[in-house]
Parts: sequence; structure tokens; C-alpha cells
Amino acid sequence: MNTHKDAFTQVGLFACAVMLLTACSTGSSTAPGTAAPDIETSASTPMTGDTDATSLPTTSRATSSATSDATPSTTALRTANPTASATGSASAGGQPAATISLVAGAEHQITGSADPVTVECTDGGDIDIEADNVDLTITGDCEDVEIDGDNNTITGGNAKTLDIEGDGNTVATGTVPEVSVDGDNNSVEVDETSDVSVEGDENTVTYQSGDPAIETEGNNSVSAA
Repeated sequence: MNTHKDAFTQVGLFACAVMLLTACSTGSSTAPGTAAPDIETSASTPMTGDTDATSLPTTSRATSSATSDATPSTTALRTANPTASATGSASAGGQPAATISLVAGAEHQITGSADPVTVECTDGGDIDIEADNVDLTITGDCEDVEIDGDNNTITGGNAKTLDIEGDGNTVATGTVPEVSVDGDNNSVEVDETSDVSVEGDENTVTYQSGDPAIETEGNNSVSAA
């Protein structure tokens, strides 16, 4: 009997030891500190919405900073050129017409009417007006001034010859030894001349001084002022 009782006692002690070992193993898997994976997941995965920039990874912060820095520069480039373009047009429109300088043997043709034109002749140079409604100022001494267009206004300067082929032109100039008018309804005033030839109709030529040879056809008027 004592032998059997000792055997049952040993079996019971072994069973208790196994249960204790199992309980210890189970307890160690849930011991404090093993919940760290849940805490790490919460820290490494920010919630959508309110996010602190300092909690972002280094790469995200660098990308965000680069984007915010580049955006103003791009906007500035888009707006700089139109402004610059608008300022240039205003400056160009406000500039007065340039003076065209001619020397002996040079010729300037005017083929369009726009802003008033000033031509300065230095000991020669020819002017050919092929447009209409031109407002021309001449300074200096030109070689030949030819007017082929209509309704032009020419003032100032001297020339060796003045040849008017168009109609309705008005000329008030200085010394012109030779004046030739072939169109109609032109008005010419010169300070001094020595030869006047007029064809066409309704032309008026007056001169301040000189004793010119006058040749005229049609209904025209040539006289001293």
C-alpha cells in the first residue's frame, strides 16, 4: 500500500510541475513590454488630418519644404514677363519720332504715313515722298525733294529742286532754285527761286525774292508774295 501511495504522490507532483511550467510560459508571452508593437504602430503611422510637421519622416519634411520653396519662384517667373512686356510697349510708344540724317548721294523714301517725320540734309541727299498725308519737316540743304503722293505737308529746309507730281500738297520751304509742279491743287511757298514750271490746274506758287523764269500751263497762279 505504501508503495502505491508514493507512486500516486509522484505523479501528482509531476502534473503540478507541468502546469506550473505551462503557466509561466503563457505569462511570459503577455508580460509587460510585449505590447510595444501596438505603440510603435501608432507612432510610425500618423493619423490622417492633424499632423505635426515635426513628426513626419525626414524625407517627407524635405519634400514638403522643397515644394513650398519652389512654388513662389514659379509664380514669379510667370508674372515677370507680362509686366516687363507691358512696360516696354509703353516706353516705346512715348518716344518722339527720330530725325533722319542724309548726306550727299543718299536718298530717303517715305512710303507710309504715320508719325511726323523730320529729315536733316547735310550738303545733299534726296527725299522721295510716295505716301499720302505725310507731315514732313526738312532741315538743312537737300539736293532734290520729290512729292509723288497726295495731301502731304512739307515745311522748312532748302533744296536745289522741288518736284511735285501729286495733288493737294502744301509746301512752305526756303531757297529752291528750281520748282516744278505737275499735279493739281497744290500750294507752294518758297523764300527764293530762279525757275518755276507749272502744269496741271489750280496750283498756286508764291516766292519771296528772286526774278524767276516762269512757265505755266492751265489755270494756275505764280506770283511774288
